[in-house]
Amino acid sequence: MDNNLLEKYLKVGSIIKTKIENSPAWVTNIIYSLSDDFIEVDIGLEKSYLENIIMIGDTIKCKYTSDSIELMFIGWITNIHTAHPQRLTIKVHQVNCFNDKRDYTRFDVYLSAVIRKDKYPPNGVFAILTNISKAGAAFLVRENIEKSIGVDDNFINSTFNFEVNLSFERIFTFDGSIVRVEPREKGMEYGVKYDYIDPHGILLLEQFLTELANEDKEFYNKRSGFWSKNSKMK
Repeated sequence: MDNNLLEKYLKVGSIIKTKIENSPAWVTNIIYSLSDDFIEVDIGLEKSYLENIIMIGDTIKCKYTSDSIELMFIGWITNIHTAHPQRLTIKVHQVNCFNDKRDYTRFDVYLSAVIRKDKYPPNGVFAILTNISKAGAAFLVRENIEKSIGVDDNFINSTFNFEVNLSFERIFTFDGSIVRVEPREKGMEYGVKYDYIDPHGILLLEQFLTELANEDKEFYNKRSGFWSKNSKMK
């Protein structure tokens, strides 16, 4: 492991995403302290960790993104600090750094969706939307869609119809092409680029991406207030 990568790209107060092993959801968080191979993650305002019943020894994945790079690292939880401010200590044992060549910001989400061969068949394959951007999205599927929908194995660049439940009242639909497929802990993840979105869908997508961007800003503002009282940045 290249220990220098952590301190090269991260600092106390950096916003990162964390994901507990076997959990599909990424949680936004902040670094409380940092060393060559340890980080501490503040959980003072985040209930998701306790709801997932975290334990010392659990594996946790983390990622940090900037305009130019994406830093992915994996570690073990070595301490759970229950005193205020609550935080996790993570011993990092694997770090990978990638150039971020995406044209648009990608947001991590966890929303129900249906994938169909086209828009007319009544049935499709249940999927989870795991991330979304202005150019495309990614879906996690328990079963291989090529077998469930009935297409041949050479389905890369094939077009499908996607229906995503953005909220109880908002359904985002589009036609998209599969550009990648990768195995994940809970199934297969399919990367998709948009081929066609009707005008109403474009409006829904733009509104939704704006909401996600604003949520990140609100999170940062909340953390800033908490940080001014509790962090090592004093």
